[in-house]
Amino acid sequence: MKIAVFGIGAIGGYIGGLLANAGEKVSFIARGETLSAIRESGLTLQRGDETFAIKPEYASDNPNDIGVADYIILCVKADALQNAAEIISPIVGPNTVVVPTQNGVMASKQIASVIGSEKVIEGICQFNAQMIKPATVITGANQPTFNIGESDNTTTERILLLQSALHNAGFNSVIPENIQVALWTKLMGIAALAGMECVTRTSSAIWSQIPSLKTMYSKSMEETRDVARSLKIEIPYREIEQRVDRLGSGSRSGTTSLHKDIVEGRPSEIEHQIGDIVRIADEHNIDTPVNSFLYNCLLPQEKVARKEI
Repeated sequence: MKIAVFGIGAIGGYIGGLLANAGEKVSFIARGETLSAIRESGLTLQRGDETFAIKPEYASDNPNDIGVADYIILCVKADALQNAAEIISPIVGPNTVVVPTQNGVMASKQIASVIGSEKVIEGICQFNAQMIKPATVITGANQPTFNIGESDNTTTERILLLQSALHNAGFNSVIPENIQVALWTKLMGIAALAGMECVTRTSSAIWSQIPSLKTMYSKSMEETRDVARSLKIEIPYREIEQRVDRLGSGSRSGTTSLHKDIVEGRPSEIEHQIGDIVRIADEHNIDTPVNSFLYNCLLPQEKVARKEI
């Protein structure tokens, strides 16, 4: 199996690193200092007390150097997906499968608009990782989760082959009964969490100690659940209850990537998380006061980061 991982940041480095460490033929599409570091000494993956030195099959900033891949895992930021889909076109063959890993519910549609929906499956990553310097990724000791599925919820050979490779690499990989429910459930939780972190400028371990903010967090998820329901996607209410119950259990310094980007003045994925929720809600005449508040509060900072105002 020939696998290409496009975007070797924390997520791409972790996924590609574990797959390569398990013996898969993995090529890295990277750039800049990260590419130089990989070419010089490979990728270093630190997981708990373990350290892996990873040598990919190939590393390049030009997909043409790699050749047609069986699977392409896209680990770029959501706003770079369209461009990434165009860049990978030369290594997309008749049977190539493209797997997005971004938070949100529109990634597969963006990719499909360039390379065709028949080549795209859904991917849902649920783990934390950090790139502390070029080509060095650290993560906790917990088993990472990378769920996959066809958009129509059928179980196909290409899904089973990738799931087997992920299992062999050490991932917990499940094929959800309904992949759209799984995608919207993740979006519901991550958008509410990131939104609250961004407007309060603190981690959930801190803001969750204020009852009114905990209620606001819950209301944000309830609104997203209503939006999903308008699309005939039913998220069980227990998913909200479980997330509320877990609030405050994390580190006081641990926050989402969206929060880190906002605080540090970088372009973020707000449009692909809270923004998409608000826009889809508007299309279906659904009131989302909390998500609209979060989105509009953060929008000026996003536009400054993108040099639009």
